[in-house]
Amino acid sequence: MSNIQTLIAEEFQVVNILREIIKAERTKLDFIQEYVDEFSRVYGEHSGDVTINSEVIASHPLNAFRLVKHLSVDWDTVRRLMTTNLAIGGVQEIERLRSLSQGLLNEEDLKGAVEAIVRLQYTYDIDEEQVASGTLTGSTVTALELSSLECYLLGLHQAQLGFHDYAVRWLSLAWKLFDQEQRLDIQKSSPIGKVEILDWLQHSTFQRGNISYALELSQQIKKINPAFAHVDENIAYYQKLLNDTPQEIWAKMEDENGKISGEKSSGTYEALCRGEGKLDINVEKQLHCYTETYSKPWLLLQPVKIEMAYLNPDIFVVHDVLFPSQMEQVKSVAKRKLQRAMVVKPGTTENQAARIRISKNAFLNEDVHPVIAAVNNRIGLVTNLDMRIAEELQVANYGIGGHYDAHFDHFRTLYEINHKHIDGEWGDRMATFLLYMSDVEAGGATVFPRINLTLYPAKGSAAFWFNLHKDGLGDERTLHAGCPVLVGSKWISNKWIREKWQDVTRPCGLQPDSPEWDNGWP
Repeated sequence: MSNIQTLIAEEFQVVNILREIIKAERTKLDFIQEYVDEFSRVYGEHSGDVTINSEVIASHPLNAFRLVKHLSVDWDTVRRLMTTNLAIGGVQEIERLRSLSQGLLNEEDLKGAVEAIVRLQYTYDIDEEQVASGTLTGSTVTALELSSLECYLLGLHQAQLGFHDYAVRWLSLAWKLFDQEQRLDIQKSSPIGKVEILDWLQHSTFQRGNISYALELSQQIKKINPAFAHVDENIAYYQKLLNDTPQEIWAKMEDENGKISGEKSSGTYEALCRGEGKLDINVEKQLHCYTETYSKPWLLLQPVKIEMAYLNPDIFVVHDVLFPSQMEQVKSVAKRKLQRAMVVKPGTTENQAARIRISKNAFLNEDVHPVIAAVNNRIGLVTNLDMRIAEELQVANYGIGGHYDAHFDHFRTLYEINHKHIDGEWGDRMATFLLYMSDVEAGGATVFPRINLTLYPAKGSAAFWFNLHKDGLGDERTLHAGCPVLVGSKWISNKWIREKWQDVTRPCGLQPDSPEWDNGWP
């Protein structure tokens, strides 16, 4: 999202350059028009007559003077204006601005934005007409509604990505809007027409198994443009499929695959993201808030404010962790270092980009800015843990539909131990401290699918939990995910705290205490 904000500022500059070009071009055209108009004024009713008696007109000294002026001074100005290409200078300046963005946008970004729209629709159960209207429930921000062309582009890219269910929905909306725009005579010049929409719609419709409707759409294309590419082949192919396949088989296939899904996603993760999860009543009645000093003098005047979010596993929300000015400093430092977020490649110490995590992040050590040391110190105070063996502060920013699929933070699980990522000196990631550095208008919650818990971002607050049982095995109930950001910008920073030197505040258990334990270590 920080990159998007940069691009918006850049786009304002680009548009201002284009405005200046338009203004200059209008001035140029006005002068040329004046040159033509003066000719008409001089020659009056004879200005359009090529057989004009030039001797009569030239006999007046003022006419002769104007002719000389017209063909010398005035024409030199017109010639200079006509040979000056203002657009070239504008393009050069725009390209310079684009280069400063360091290639923030490319074809992959457009595909990513299309995937994000699908992800938001699926997770938050939003139909395409609501998205296209520009008004999202729970948001105070509105956007200009989408045109038929923009809906077509969304449907086209979804079809290319294989999301044919959503492609059919968006292309059908594009078709509907195209007809509306035509009836209202508000359709502007567009690189696509109705047949292009119908062509991709028939393609995705066929991919979903609805052969008869794909045939119907192809027949409509042929009526509009009989010479449209491959339309005759498609019609023949669909008719052959329908004729060669027993009716009851393709009818059943169409019934199973051809319907457009309009139901809510039923997964626990999506339900929690929508705020539909409910805590176990026995857990809920034990939850409470309290203050803590850990018997440290520097916390006596301002104790740590802790809210119990869950019991067994214990998950806490710590309030008022940092000052707003500190969080802004952290974000400012991170913006210069943000890169595409990576995940650990299983069984290795290597990182790789993956679609399960869509965000940009930066790892910040204490050398980059004094505020990082202050943040690390504050995390140590509010968690009562030793920060000497903790990973660098990670800062992440989530963009359009930015999310992080369900995952564990620890590496010692019931089924696999990533020895390569468990440092011999540091141990595993014992605890996670997740600080929210922005409010999020809609979406962006942190959810724990195995315990039915949803935590909503609140600027200055942090989620904190232990990833390991006291016997050292990973607690699989801490499986968690970052829900897609629907509206707003989500900034977080997190600290993964390792096992070494935490013996005083959280000593190892002498006996196995993990429910996953079965006949010794896995």
